[in-house]
Amino acid sequence: MAADFNQERAFKFLDSMFQISLAGFKLLALLNGGAAVALLAYLGNIAGKKTASAVAVVSLDFRLPMALFILGLVFCAGAYGFSYATQYSLWEEAVNAKTPGRHMRWFYASLTMCVLSVSAFMVGSFLAAQRFQLLM
Repeated sequence: MAADFNQERAFKFLDSMFQISLAGFKLLALLNGGAAVALLAYLGNIAGKKTASAVAVVSLDFRLPMALFILGLVFCAGAYGFSYATQYSLWEEAVNAKTPGRHMRWFYASLTMCVLSVSAFMVGSFLAAQRFQLLM
């Protein structure tokens, strides 16, 4: 009876961890993708105007911040892929009695990709804000 309870509890905990991971991946995609779309929308709106400030904004180079936001999306996709490898490796360890702990390399790869995605967003945001500061 106690073993069944502990096993059920472990499955519920694992399911909650999967849900938290998915929410984290969605957040990373929303941050980087939202920033890229917002930057494109702002620049498109300004480019349509024929004022001196519009020309100044369009003359600024926003390619690097945009590239960092896109790179952040690529890292997010990589993190999602490595998380799948982590889950598959955990399943292999449980069902097919593979060597315990093999999943950790995939986990660390996924975690690294998440950190790189957040870093790309932060640096891209900083560079975009810095370029907008040049206008003031």
